[in-house]
Amino acid sequence: MSDDVHQASADTRLPVCVLTGFLGAGKSTLLNFVLRHPRMAGTAVVINEYGSVGVDHHLVESAPEDTELVADGCLCCTANGQLADALMSLFQRAQRRRFALKRLIIETTGLAEPGPILQQLLRHPQLAERFVIDSVVTLVDALNAPPTLDTQDIAVRQVTGADRLLVTKTDLVGEVAALALESRLAAMNPDATVERVLAGAAQPGQLFGGAHRRSSDGDDLGQLFANADRIRFTPAATMKLDASVRPGPTPAEQDIQTFSLILDEPVAASTFYGWLPFLRQLCGPTLLRVKGLVNLKGQSAPIVIHGVQETFHPTRQLQAWPSDDRRTRLVFITRGWGQEIVGSTLEWLRR
Repeated sequence: MSDDVHQASADTRLPVCVLTGFLGAGKSTLLNFVLRHPRMAGTAVVINEYGSVGVDHHLVESAPEDTELVADGCLCCTANGQLADALMSLFQRAQRRRFALKRLIIETTGLAEPGPILQQLLRHPQLAERFVIDSVVTLVDALNAPPTLDTQDIAVRQVTGADRLLVTKTDLVGEVAALALESRLAAMNPDATVERVLAGAAQPGQLFGGAHRRSSDGDDLGQLFANADRIRFTPAATMKLDASVRPGPTPAEQDIQTFSLILDEPVAASTFYGWLPFLRQLCGPTLLRVKGLVNLKGQSAPIVIHGVQETFHPTRQLQAWPSDDRRTRLVFITRGWGQEIVGSTLEWLRR
């Protein structure tokens, strides 16, 4: 495992790990373990609890002075600046105490989805100046995950919004069940690393591995492209679906699809940037994740697109193409009718 706990030298902002997972997945247990690691010195924690009386922050024993509680509300749905207040409070407290703040963990309530939290971090001016999203880590309870993923929409969005999936409590299920769950998680989110963690024994690099920053920079896309089924079309021709992804029976609301869209010819920038918000609005909650490289007309290098649920990172142009393949390649993770909705918007790109 690569050691990337320390922030990249080119970016002086404080790296943030968003730690999420459904109720009972073991987030507090993991924090108690990992915060004791010597390489986690200088780590502050924001703990979000749903009730008006906080409990979880008392369970995190390792960083009592550098823990901020956000209670009586969920960070993913409160619009009153609680997250910004909590982060700025920690930042200012560290400056007053001359505490060498190096990184930050946001532990969300088990009912939070990561997308809106990322949106706040990206769009709040003061936060964007001081903090950078390093990774989204979701804990998955092996004992209860199968029925939870079948019935809880929040759990699905936590899994598909993650850069790393840490499977807990595998010691309470058989090896066959653990492998089946890992296979299911990999199918739901082929962009994420799936690893097991026993008794909360996570390593710093599993929380601060730079996965989200690499995604936004366009790194590590090759395997993701290889894992996705394809919708392939040429903008000037009639769109055709491969047989493997041709519309079939009516999809269930929770059905997850992973597929890729490949454009052989460059697309005009005005067309692409007009299509993007149209796609996001039309797909709504059916769009769980999108990532890829886009070949814009007149540009010598591609731009990177990276969206998690409703949150889209600002597009970024690479210095050069990472390979000889110059085609636009976008990988989607959707649910329900999401794949059909994406296909229905492609006419926009032929304008």
